[in-house]
Amino acid sequence: MSIYEETKGRETTNKDTGENIIAKQSLTNWEESDRGVWVPEGVIYLFGEISEFTLFDFMTRIRTVIRERDDKYKDEDVNLIINSPGGDVGEMFGVIDFMELLGTKVNTICRGTAQSAAAIILACGTGQRAASKNSTIMFHQGSTYSQGKISDVRAGLEYSKAVESKIYNLLASKTKKDAKWWESKCKSDFYLTAEEALELGVIDVIG
Repeated sequence: MSIYEETKGRETTNKDTGENIIAKQSLTNWEESDRGVWVPEGVIYLFGEISEFTLFDFMTRIRTVIRERDDKYKDEDVNLIINSPGGDVGEMFGVIDFMELLGTKVNTICRGTAQSAAAIILACGTGQRAASKNSTIMFHQGSTYSQGKISDVRAGLEYSKAVESKIYNLLASKTKKDAKWWESKCKSDFYLTAEEALELGVIDVIG
């Protein structure tokens, strides 16, 4: 059962005020979703750019979903719906680490597009990884900017190379291709259809 389906059969109206509880909660979360992560009706959504606020919001909201579940659903997977052009690599690693440490499986599901850092999060789901049939998934080489003393620029470049290598090894551990293959493909923007992503082992199912 998906987390979205958990709301079926629950009390949806405040008996004192007549308000629709679920609709109000969805609206509140939408209005507070400027940081890219929001939770309508128990599903975690990662939309827009992955920024400095994404990890905090993701951790907070996913814990809320788990805490507010009925006991009979406490062992169900979490569904993370992704529609994002990517963003900050540090935040990306934070999201991935949190998923792995959570103790509850996180199904990653692409709806629309998952590019750059978002594509890596998609591939690193700890439950089932999925994409809708018309989704676009894109991987590429990271970009960096550095200024200051020559020694600082060199240090920044070495750090960027190390991060890039870590990403290729991570993708190798999650897919059917090795790190060298990913390094060669990511020298330019590498676009995949859902079918191609399935063939490469980036996702487990289309749907």
